[in-house]
Amino acid sequence: MHFGDRLTAAVRAKGSVAVIGIDPRVASLPPRLAREAAEGGSALTSALQAFGLGIIDAVQDLVPAVKPNIAFFEAHGLPGLQAYHRICEHARSKHLIVIGDVKRGDIGSTAAAYAQGLLQPAPPSGTDGLGPHDALTLNPYLGRDSLTPFTDLTGVAGQGVFILVKTSNPSSKDLQDLPLAEGGTVAEATAKLVAELGADRRGETGLSDIGAVVGATHPAELGHFRRLMPHAPLLLPGYGSQGGTARDVVDAFGEGASGAVVNASRSVIFAWQKQDSPDQWQDAARSAAARMNEDLISALSAAGKWDSATI
Repeated sequence: MHFGDRLTAAVRAKGSVAVIGIDPRVASLPPRLAREAAEGGSALTSALQAFGLGIIDAVQDLVPAVKPNIAFFEAHGLPGLQAYHRICEHARSKHLIVIGDVKRGDIGSTAAAYAQGLLQPAPPSGTDGLGPHDALTLNPYLGRDSLTPFTDLTGVAGQGVFILVKTSNPSSKDLQDLPLAEGGTVAEATAKLVAELGADRRGETGLSDIGAVVGATHPAELGHFRRLMPHAPLLLPGYGSQGGTARDVVDAFGEGASGAVVNASRSVIFAWQKQDSPDQWQDAARSAAARMNEDLISALSAAGKWDSATI
C-alpha cells in the first residue's frame, strides 16, 4: 500500500495526528531502568528495550505512529542498536507506522548502502536490517543524488521518507534561512525539491510518499511551506518541550486534518517526571499522549479542519 495512503488510513483509524518520539536518554529513564542501563551490556539492552516497548504499549491505541530516534541507541553501541531493532519490531507488531529518525544523507554510493541497511528487511548480508521502518528522515544537504537511493527503494516497498526542510531547532536559520541569488531561501529551495521529487508519486489520497520535516516552532511559516509542498506529508516536530503548540500547527493541515502529523517526545515519554511518579511512568506517558490528542483535536476543530465523520 502506498505510504501516503497508509499514513492517512492510520490517522483516520486512530482519530489522531500525533506521533510519539522514542528518545531514551538514560539519565531521564525511571530510576529502576536507569540503574539497569548503567550496568551496560545486555542489561543496557534490556533497559532500553523495556522502556521503548513500555511506551509503545502505553500509547499504541492512541496514536498512528512512533518515531524512534536512532541517535539515542547508537550512543550505546551494539547493545543500543539491538534494543532499537526490537523496539521497531514491536511497534510494527502493534500496527503502528515506524518512522526511523535517522537523518541520513550522503553521496550516492554511501546513501545506497544506508538505504539497504535501513529500508530492506534483509540487506545483502542476509541478516536483519536496523528496521523494520515504514519511513525515514533524510538530510538533503548533499543534494538530489543523496536522496534518490532511498526513494528508489521506498517506491517499491510502500515506504516513505521525510526530508528535512525547516527544522525545529533555533539555529536552523543559520543555513536554512539564507537568501539565494535567484530569490527565496535555502529552505524554500529544499521544499521545491521535495515537491518536485514527489510530484509523480502520489497515492489515492493525493499524498506523496516523499514528505518533509517542518518544525512546529515556526508557525508563521507553516502555511507557506504547505503551499510549496501541497502533496507532501509533513512531519512536524517541536510540539511540547520545544515550545510548539497545537494552535501553531493548524496551517500545516488540509481539510479533514489531512497531510500532516505532529511529533512529541520528551513531553510524553518522560511525563512521569512532572508527576514525580516513577513507578507509573507508562500511565503518565499514556495520559500525556491523550492530552496531546485532545489539544490537537481542539485546535484543528476550531480551525474547521477536524471532520469527526471521516476521522
